[in-house]
Amino acid sequence: MSEVARKPVGRLRMMLYGLVNLPTSIVGLPIALYIPAFYSQSLGLSLAAVGALIALSRLSDVVTDPLIGVASDRLRSRFGRRKPWMVLGMPLKILALWMLFVPSSDFAVQLWDTMGGESINNLYLFVWVSLLYLGFTLVDLPYRAWGAELSIDYDERSRVTGWREAFGYGGVLMSLVIPLLLAVIYNQTGPVNALLGIAIVVVVLLPVLTLPALVWVKEIPVRKVAAPVSWRRGLNIVWANGPYRRLVFCLVFLVTGVSMTASLSFFFVASVMGQTFERFTIFVLAYYLSSALAIPIWFWISERLGKHRTVVIAIAWLSLWSAFIPLMGPNNYWIFFVIMLLKGSSVGALVFLPASMAADVIDLDTLRTGEQRTGLYFSLWGMVNKGGVALGVFLSTNLAAWYGFDPSADENTATAKLALACLYSVIPAAMACLALPLLWNYPLTKKRQQRMRSHIARRDSRRQQQA
Repeated sequence: MSEVARKPVGRLRMMLYGLVNLPTSIVGLPIALYIPAFYSQSLGLSLAAVGALIALSRLSDVVTDPLIGVASDRLRSRFGRRKPWMVLGMPLKILALWMLFVPSSDFAVQLWDTMGGESINNLYLFVWVSLLYLGFTLVDLPYRAWGAELSIDYDERSRVTGWREAFGYGGVLMSLVIPLLLAVIYNQTGPVNALLGIAIVVVVLLPVLTLPALVWVKEIPVRKVAAPVSWRRGLNIVWANGPYRRLVFCLVFLVTGVSMTASLSFFFVASVMGQTFERFTIFVLAYYLSSALAIPIWFWISERLGKHRTVVIAIAWLSLWSAFIPLMGPNNYWIFFVIMLLKGSSVGALVFLPASMAADVIDLDTLRTGEQRTGLYFSLWGMVNKGGVALGVFLSTNLAAWYGFDPSADENTATAKLALACLYSVIPAAMACLALPLLWNYPLTKKRQQRMRSHIARRDSRRQQQA
């Protein structure tokens, strides 16, 4: 399809595409929010061990992400390049999710026994969180590459990623509403019941909300297939892309910081602020709701100032409100609540704008090589993203434990609580600020991206005339 002839994506197609992200995002937050608490408090595993095992489970992504990314670039089928991988990964994702979230169910116990496992231990956690992340890779990586190819327009790409991340925040909100409803309606509280309710909802919604996009949102065909390259050659190609290299470092800093806050959120609200699980759920629900509602505002700003400058502003906004958190205590809960709403309003920009910028960066490679390597680029993007999540969980849980924080203790020391507060707020903000020098003079602006697309369109037009 000629780039000149490409039509706007349209709101309905954006919505159907974005819906796929809702059930996936229901899963993401509980891994950081509930899994450490559940496996350490309810199942007796060490908090430091849980954090380390979650981090170690991401090591396989170094191999699987580039392989699946390149394979999805190369695949040719009547159903497209990206969709078959999503269908392949969905059963694995559902199985691993259930085993990880509901390990005491009869199905989980019998399957683990069949596999030779003796009890719910460190090995159990490592196996199923690793398989869940593999399922994520099979579904999420081609899904995001597919989204990057839906549009060639600088601002429309932000709308595509905005719809996707808005539904992603909808999934996050559902992961918080589900435990709240269980507590209010059935009087079932705590991480154990929260994870059970979330697992049931995801098992149902994942295939139901993915099917419409697979059927009605078409993939954009590419004429020139990326030539086969080795794993090392692929890394060299990506590393030679200067703007992409900048974005990758920014992504590490941003994702690590956000993940540190998420993984310690339950412990901070319960231990430092002295609040119940129900009030914690309401707080986090409001926090992510503020993030979702602020996305249109950040999109409006990005249309006027550019994506990279908007991310800079969002980091500054997040850092401003983070500075007040260590001063909070049980008597300041509602002040803390308002501050976290203001802080949370920045998180949406830190999620959807860098993803949109990554899609723009791929245009530079297409201009240079004439090939479409979206899967390769997004495999590395996904690998870094998941690595940042794992690093954030590892740093936050292990540093909190090192400073003496014990999630099972009735009362922690003042030093442990202060360390927890800093690891929850100030240190993640400082981590995000490391991205500022890389973003301020970011070279790939809207004007440059439009010039690149114009050059690509003219080259493709000449090739069509010669063919």
